[in-house]
Parts: sequence; structure tokens; C-alpha cells
Amino acid sequence: MIDLQFDLVGTTIPAESAQLLSDALLGALPWLGEDPATGVHHLKGAETNSGDLSLNINRRTKLFIRVPKVRVDDMQQLVGQSLDLAGHALQIGSFKPREFSPFNHIYAHFVDTGSASEEQFVQDVMRELDGHFHLHCGFICGKPQTLQSASGPLHGFSLMLHDVPPHKSLQFQDEGIGRNHLLGCGIFIPHKSIAPVVPAIL
Repeated sequence: MIDLQFDLVGTTIPAESAQLLSDALLGALPWLGEDPATGVHHLKGAETNSGDLSLNINRRTKLFIRVPKVRVDDMQQLVGQSLDLAGHALQIGSFKPREFSPFNHIYAHFVDTGSASEEQFVQDVMRELDGHFHLHCGFICGKPQTLQSASGPLHGFSLMLHDVPPHKSLQFQDEGIGRNHLLGCGIFIPHKSIAPVVPAIL
């Protein structure tokens, strides 16, 4: 897997845009749904001052899509397309690849395991760490979050894994954890230090 960083041209998009963005991308590239590890990163933007629950898109706003390396050339089809997000136009510009970094600390903005309670979520994470990744490492869950999807609200938590061996760090970034990667869930990115993240997620 590899991350592709796309330039964007637009003005505003709805603040709750994960499902809209996923649907629009699947409409343009249906094969995105074929590999469960393919994911669309949480799209960051500055909140507008108008109070209409929208986000500003400026030159610093980038779209990151995680795809198999064999699909990089196919992603050229997306360049120049204009996506319709509930009446908001988002034009996709050129992209550049970003390889994963094997940092010891990795962070996911939102993880959906299907469990709404923190206690059950922790059990889900421990089961994944032990059973699938065969890894014992430290982790910190953030505050409960809700993400709107076509099937209804998804309940999840942010998740920081720390003291992860380099090869396991790359495996986590390759595979992710939990469900709904195309909605930005379960996608890990590296962090140089645990310190700046901990106050924000607790």
C-alpha cells in the first residue's frame, strides 16, 4: 500500500463529508472498494464562520488516498475530475506518492470496530493486536466519536499505538484496523512523538 497526496481546488464542502467523498470516489473509480485495505484519509479543513457546518478548502487542504502500489497508475484517472459533494464542487488536482514511515508511534483519527462502548472497543483492539498482528504494545483510546454514514451513525474512538516495532508499524499502515476504511476509519499515520497527541485525544 501507499498514500497518494492530491491537490484540491474548491471553496467549501460539508463538514460531514466522509460518506459523500467515499461515494463520489467510488463513482469515479469503482475498484476502490475491491481491496479492504484501500482507504480515504479523514479530510481536514478549516471550519467556516458562517455556522452552516461546512469546511473551507484552500491550497493547504490535501486529499490522501491509500491504495495498493499496483494501482498508482490507475489513479491518474482521478486527476482533473470534479466531485459533487451535496452540491459542493471539489476538483481533484495532481498527486504525489508518500511512502510509509516505520515510526514507533502511529495514530488513527477514528477507528470503527462495531462497538460503541469504550470497554468493548478496548477488547476489540486487544483481540486484533493479539490475534491478527501478534503484537504486544501500548495503546491509548481517545474520546468517543460519531461518524455519519449511509447505514446510520458509526461509533468509534481515535487510537494511538506506541512502542510499535518498525515492521509492525508498516503492517498496521498497510492493513489498518476495524471497518470502513473508505470513510476514513482505521487508517494509521506515523507520529514522531506521543506527547502532542495524548492531550488532544483524552
